[in-house]
Amino acid sequence: MSQIHSASAGTRLITGTFLQLDHWDDQEGRRFQEQLRSLTPDHWRQMLHDMAAIGIDTLIFQQGTDAREGVENTRAYYPSANWPNPDWMRGKERLYSEIIEEADALGMKVFHAIYSMYWPDPTTRTAEAITLAERLLLELQELYAAHPSFAGWYWTYEYPPSSPAGRDALQKIVPAVRKLSEAPFLIAPNADRSMCATILQDIDVDIIAYQDSVGLGVEPDIFNRYARADRFRSLARLPFLYEELRYAHNAWNAPNAWNSYRRARGRTRLWNDLEIWEFDCHKELIPTELSRIAAQLELTAPFVDKQIIYQYPGLMHHPDHPVKVGGERAATLYENYALYREAVLAGRK
Repeated sequence: MSQIHSASAGTRLITGTFLQLDHWDDQEGRRFQEQLRSLTPDHWRQMLHDMAAIGIDTLIFQQGTDAREGVENTRAYYPSANWPNPDWMRGKERLYSEIIEEADALGMKVFHAIYSMYWPDPTTRTAEAITLAERLLLELQELYAAHPSFAGWYWTYEYPPSSPAGRDALQKIVPAVRKLSEAPFLIAPNADRSMCATILQDIDVDIIAYQDSVGLGVEPDIFNRYARADRFRSLARLPFLYEELRYAHNAWNAPNAWNSYRRARGRTRLWNDLEIWEFDCHKELIPTELSRIAAQLELTAPFVDKQIIYQYPGLMHHPDHPVKVGGERAATLYENYALYREAVLAGRK
């Protein structure tokens, strides 16, 4: 069907992560939220070094602002003239900037989020969404676009771009953003929604990091039994799903009139947004086991350009870091993945 590239070590390994100064949802992040908010600039610098040590070279901020208490009470994670910082950031007003400076020093690339999980639904309130995004983008652009780490923009709100509402909203949002900045535009929808060459041309985004949704397939009941979990089905579907996605993305400039799209900016890159988590019976995130992550990597590697994870903070953590964000399970995952990566690079896997 599609032109499949060989699964090189590069696409069999994690090279990027989403991150946030605190978790966007207090219930999901309950196991590590307090630890995450306690991190000092030096703690974050060490965390970035720990990420770099296992090959992570790309950071994607999930949100530029937080509006969990309402749009009228929006808080900015960076030094903003429009919105105050969250209360827990008191005394750490430059934390976001210090993370960017460390990313510069490490040669990392950073995508800055230009929306918020709790801002208005862009598919129904598109004009309002664009106004808010423009305010956020202009500040972030002034502060960080000249940094060597700057890679582009991430559109926070998650909805299927192949739906009529999602497509129509992005057809207005992307040109509005490009009037202010020509930097790459990244979205991260669910991989289980269909994609075709026509949609890729219509929405005109530069990178799509598809959520593989494997974590969503693992949810225990109130007695912590995994009666509703379907790990096999969620893993087994991946090659078929990503081959279809690759077919659509490879239609860039293809001679096949029935499967082709044209973009002045070239082919839309295909990334995998690999879920390294599962829920416990309280709908709180916990790190999954390496064997599942290895399967996710191996099954999608022939079809994708880059593997990024959701997410390092709270779910992977170097065991020697002074703040044990995510606890023993996150530290174990870090150690096990480091060994797996070493084996892949040495050709033993």
